[in-house]
Amino acid sequence: MEEKTVQDTTSHLEEGLSRRSFVKRGLAIGQAVFIGGVLVGNFAGCTTAPKKDEGAKAGKKKSIRFAHITDTHVTFAGKNGTALKEESFNIFRDVIGQVNNMPDIDFILFGGDNINNTDPDAKDFNEFMNIMSSVKVPYFAQFGNREVSPIPPGVALSKSQYAEKMKGHGLDAGRYSWSVSPVPGLRILGLDTTIEGHDNGEIIKKELKWIKREISKHPDDMIVTLSHHLFLPTWGDRDIPKWKKKYLLKNHQKVNTILDNAPQVKACLMGHHHVSKVQTINGLHYIASPATVQYPHAFRTITIVDNAVRLEFHQIKDQRIIELGKQNLSTSKNAEEYAGGSAGDILAYCHGSAGDNDVVLKLR
Repeated sequence: MEEKTVQDTTSHLEEGLSRRSFVKRGLAIGQAVFIGGVLVGNFAGCTTAPKKDEGAKAGKKKSIRFAHITDTHVTFAGKNGTALKEESFNIFRDVIGQVNNMPDIDFILFGGDNINNTDPDAKDFNEFMNIMSSVKVPYFAQFGNREVSPIPPGVALSKSQYAEKMKGHGLDAGRYSWSVSPVPGLRILGLDTTIEGHDNGEIIKKELKWIKREISKHPDDMIVTLSHHLFLPTWGDRDIPKWKKKYLLKNHQKVNTILDNAPQVKACLMGHHHVSKVQTINGLHYIASPATVQYPHAFRTITIVDNAVRLEFHQIKDQRIIELGKQNLSTSKNAEEYAGGSAGDILAYCHGSAGDNDVVLKLR
């Protein structure tokens, strides 16, 4: 894998960005307790615009809210399997429609495999961008393995072509990891974890050095990372070598050490494995979000308020698609690999528990 992938893009990306108001809505935490280092309780109150101003003057908590959408795999050419590729655009329109109806969203993060990258003439990408034309907030994207490994090569988009077409949304030609502050006080590091021609991932040495430099440049920012591959296994004590090789970042321990030693890094957003899972180590939250194209056909919104973050789980509205997704997942190879064919186990694993989906977490 080539190492000419990282440039210092902070000023380039931030240039021309509208500095949206840091105060989006007043939130208060009530009846909350700490259990095992996790803050569990209720967020209360979304105010009207005039009340927001009053709250700011009164010194109430400020908030940032954004969507994390991953593994949409949109395509005109794919067939339904575990991932419902024939429904991918219907699902994506549903998701974007929901986000557009959330008036307090500051920006959107796309975690990779945004297109399935099997359609000639960038047909899938063009329709993806056509749907995104209705979005009125900034959005930023990172690679998944599909964007860097076109099928067939030379017909679908190459890694560099995809990055160039995403210019202005994090990626650009020759720039595969990026840094941006979409709202004051919060910095997103988009980390390229992909290996061209492979499903598994790794962050190369040059990019590890870039991560350290970028973190050190912004000691006062709250930092969230966005990447495709898992930084931690989500399958517990089960020994599944195929999953470890395919889904877990090859040098995840080295990457986690860098991030863990930087207290301003609060959370790591991931996708690729199509599951909903939250794990916390030394106060750093590793948040794997579900796929939209596969059951549970869902995405997250994330709200940051002072020293806490609220995760919310949003499924698509079409129950027909959800039921079809359940059926296809329950009879999939993943079901056999994870739970010996137990449909209930694999559905629960991919869907996640209440603690993975709708939860309030304390920030370190």
